[in-house]
Amino acid sequence: MDKTPRSVMRDEIRSITAYHVPDSAGLIKLDAMENPFGLPPELRARIAELASEASLNRYPDPGAVRLKAQLREVMHIPDGMELLLGNGSDELIQILALAVNRPAAVLLGVEPSFVMFRMVAATTGIRYVGVPQCANISLH
Repeated sequence: MDKTPRSVMRDEIRSITAYHVPDSAGLIKLDAMENPFGLPPELRARIAELASEASLNRYPDPGAVRLKAQLREVMHIPDGMELLLGNGSDELIQILALAVNRPAAVLLGVEPSFVMFRMVAATTGIRYVGVPQCANISLH
């Protein structure tokens, strides 16, 4: 009997491959929310100062209460509307997929689109259905 970790993994998980991220040297990238410029020295110094004062020996507030309050104020988010925070879009897509997953659940994604919609659907066991775009970027 095969006792490797691979032997207990679902077929759809074993079939997933990492998506290729092309080298961006010399390019202006608009697809990954990356900044081609370094931080100004005064901002780096302020971040270092804040990090040196942070209580790194404790877990942060799991509800991010203060951060959410500041975001609500700055972004004029009305009371009664929730905020979902995560470590990037990959994690947010996964959290939402796990939250709504049930038998016969379907994750719809615009095609072409972010590859993580399809990958998260596979890892969470949700059927993925791509909805193609027309040439004018409307949906079929």
